[in-house]
Amino acid sequence: MKYFSSSATNKVDAKGRVSIPAPFRKVLAAEGSPALYLRPEVQGKPAIEGFGAAYFEKTAEALEQMQPTDPAFEALADLMISRTSSMPLDETGRIVLPALLREAAGIEGEAIFVGRIRTFQIWKPENYYALQSDMRATAEANFDKMPWGSS
Repeated sequence: MKYFSSSATNKVDAKGRVSIPAPFRKVLAAEGSPALYLRPEVQGKPAIEGFGAAYFEKTAEALEQMQPTDPAFEALADLMISRTSSMPLDETGRIVLPALLREAAGIEGEAIFVGRIRTFQIWKPENYYALQSDMRATAEANFDKMPWGSS
């Protein structure tokens, strides 16, 4: 399976139209995803999460393992399913970012797409770059937590 990797900054027009980076479209096509799924970033960062149908299904299957009357299920289902939008890509690979998602992430004029393996994030570039030094420090402090296996 291919992964969402790299980053790209694209223009966002006044109507919220933006081109999904070609490498990201290739990942969606490789998995046969009929649409792109978008939701607010689930840990409270000012970003949008994007992914294909396989990741959406994996999320739904994980939630289905929980008791539907559990308040944690209700909260997670609301955060991870109810706020997810299915977005068709036009023939040129563009979508319209919903206004609520653009506003939540502060996106206007430009957006940076950032690969996250099975998902990607869409940020206002300035917000993303403002976090870089903290993310780098966290990464440097945690390299030893990656299970590299026996090779």
